[in-house]
Amino acid sequence: MLRYPALPTGFYARNRQRLIEALPPGVAAIVFANELLPGEADTTLPFQQNSNYLYLTGIETPGGLLWLFPDAPVEEAREVLFIPIASPEKRLWEGWSYGIEEAATRSGVKQVKPLPEWNAFWRRMVSRIQGIALDYNEHDRQTYSFLPSPAHRFAQRIRQEFPAHTLHRLAPILARLRQSKSPEEILLLREAIAITIEAYQTILPLLQEEVMEYEIEAEILRVFVKNRAQPSFPPIIAGGERACVLHYHHNSQPLQAGTLVLIDIGARLGPIAADLTRTIPVGEPSPLAQKYLLLVEECQKYAQSLLRHGISLDSWHRSFTAYLQDKLKEVDLLSQEASPEEYKKFFPHGLGHFLGIDVHDVGSRYDPLPVGSVVTCEPGLYVPAQRIGIRIENDLLVTEQGCENLSAALPDRLEL
Repeated sequence: MLRYPALPTGFYARNRQRLIEALPPGVAAIVFANELLPGEADTTLPFQQNSNYLYLTGIETPGGLLWLFPDAPVEEAREVLFIPIASPEKRLWEGWSYGIEEAATRSGVKQVKPLPEWNAFWRRMVSRIQGIALDYNEHDRQTYSFLPSPAHRFAQRIRQEFPAHTLHRLAPILARLRQSKSPEEILLLREAIAITIEAYQTILPLLQEEVMEYEIEAEILRVFVKNRAQPSFPPIIAGGERACVLHYHHNSQPLQAGTLVLIDIGARLGPIAADLTRTIPVGEPSPLAQKYLLLVEECQKYAQSLLRHGISLDSWHRSFTAYLQDKLKEVDLLSQEASPEEYKKFFPHGLGHFLGIDVHDVGSRYDPLPVGSVVTCEPGLYVPAQRIGIRIENDLLVTEQGCENLSAALPDRLEL
């Protein structure tokens, strides 16, 4: 019933086995699916699955939980998936959802049970375990207000009912496991990037004076949907000075001749997200804009030359910004006496982030990158006084030799 390609069942089985092998003795892991959040009136907000639950089960629907306990006294209690079963009335209104057999086929978990059986199962097993490992969102860029998740509520229950049981963190274990991408993930990411590139190629003829930013957005979304994909994040179509707003999402203004338009988009194909940015002239670019475009293109090439396994994102960023500081002096944006941090006036964000199930995927920016990591590379230059904002973003796979630009089929500079 799903419109997009799914990763093979073996992918999820391998992920669970790797997690099981990483658990301390006597510890059970419980990973909860996300829940629907209420909207206005009788609506709900668009659903987004817990990425770790998706990584371990492949199940995209809300509710449910995965239980992993390798030290269980019987095999059928070592790996169990609990899912909500839709009532006939719910199926009448909303149609298909996973049944027991379908969830077992998708996830590869042999023991799949209705969610109402969870509490009785838990009471039988709680005396057998020494501790419980739970999954919380520990992403270092999470800045929004706290909303208790199913894992937080369950942790509170443990503290009240079973205070002698130790709580463990799953987030650092799963972040480490997710950082090295499997061949299946890389293949799907290549497809998502190809769809994103098709969207860029489709919109190029539309980049003309007085065309509205939202018209560009609409065409991008059309390309995504017809290819069974959806946007990884709200598209950014930022003409002129609006490109200096890093997460500009209004997409409400007309394009103007002689300016640049920054387009930051990515197709999500199934569970995998792409993320590319190009900055394109509308008509003939000014000599200054052309000079800055060439500078950012050079920065992109230099940043790629630095990336290799064993370097951390933080070290990569710091090595690059020393180079950028000199480049900004060459184009007279910084004085020769500028302090080492003054590049931030024109490049206020990081050089890249992890990419995978999440656009800003999990991983530590301070740890060495393993082979198989995927990161974005997005040098930029933002000069609000000149109404110029430029970013060139590629998706890079860390290899034994350095890195592979998975988005190399799309030129860094797209000029009409």
